[in-house]
Amino acid sequence: MKKYFKYFLVVFLFLNYGCQRNSETITPVRKDIIQAVYASGKLLPLNDYTVISRTPGYIEKIHVRAGQFTTVGSALVDIRNEQNELSIQTAANQLELAKANAHPNGPILSGLREEMEGAVSKYRLDSISLFRTRSLFNDNACSRQQLDQAEAQAEISKKIFERTQHNLAAATERYGVELRNAGNQYEAQRTNRSDYQLLSAVSGKIYDVFPEVGDLVGISTPLMEIGDSAEFEVELSIDETDIGLIAKGQPVTYSIDAFPDTIFKGTVNEIIPHVLPSTKSSRIKATIQTQPGYAFYSGMSIEANIVVREKKNCLVIPREYLHNGNEVKVKNETTFRKIKIGIEDLQYLEVIHGIGENDQLVK
Repeated sequence: MKKYFKYFLVVFLFLNYGCQRNSETITPVRKDIIQAVYASGKLLPLNDYTVISRTPGYIEKIHVRAGQFTTVGSALVDIRNEQNELSIQTAANQLELAKANAHPNGPILSGLREEMEGAVSKYRLDSISLFRTRSLFNDNACSRQQLDQAEAQAEISKKIFERTQHNLAAATERYGVELRNAGNQYEAQRTNRSDYQLLSAVSGKIYDVFPEVGDLVGISTPLMEIGDSAEFEVELSIDETDIGLIAKGQPVTYSIDAFPDTIFKGTVNEIIPHVLPSTKSSRIKATIQTQPGYAFYSGMSIEANIVVREKKNCLVIPREYLHNGNEVKVKNETTFRKIKIGIEDLQYLEVIHGIGENDQLVK
């Protein structure tokens, strides 16, 4: 009998306890509420940029080390490309040849000029011979055939002279153009050589150097990371469903794994208007206030809460008392009552209208 009594008592207490839980009621209360958006990302130095190679080749020399400081125009890395050196040498050879060809006393132009001068002399002699033959013909001292031959020879000499004159002028122009083109090609190859010694575009700190001497790199290969030595910013990833809530100037609180007991603050500084399809997220940049005694490193993982809305003394209910997205169950009512919801956090929802402070809610 005692055994059955104990069993009955346990069941009774269990059922009674369950009924009390199910019938637990609360009333809305007034409190301050803050709505925040969670984000994660990484810490980066201000003005952070990655130096990339502009041409393929082998790393010949690295002028800096991670942790050092650099200034604008300072050499960072030398890249050697045998093909480029051969191209420069070929361009130099072509330039020297073009100079020789275009020089007035060079073998080509001097030869053409001598040919023209010979044609001038021949034309002059044939012209004198024609003048004499014409005089003799007028004195009936020679035949018409001799005059015709003299006239033909003078005409031939004249055309040969004009042709050699034209050849000299055309060759002078052509070799002049080739000289200018060869000079431009040589300068272009020399300019390309500057792509093989990369110079710093900013003054800052070298945070990382990726390759080693002797490594083969291609076009756009990352070589090193440079950024501000004292100031940092945060790059955060925001879910596409929340990006519409983000605005410039909103306050941000951060937690960093390396400093678990410290909260850092900042503000939203830039919103990147693009959603990455692969992650369905967008990026934003935010400031972060550094604190003495904390050493920041580029790439540190960081978590953030962005305050998007905040209200004082508003009517709120716990989130678990909300049903069907916009309804609550009021005690002694047989149907759910619709409410209008305002801002919300992880625990509470603001109620704009639909219930009052005296309404008792059940789950």
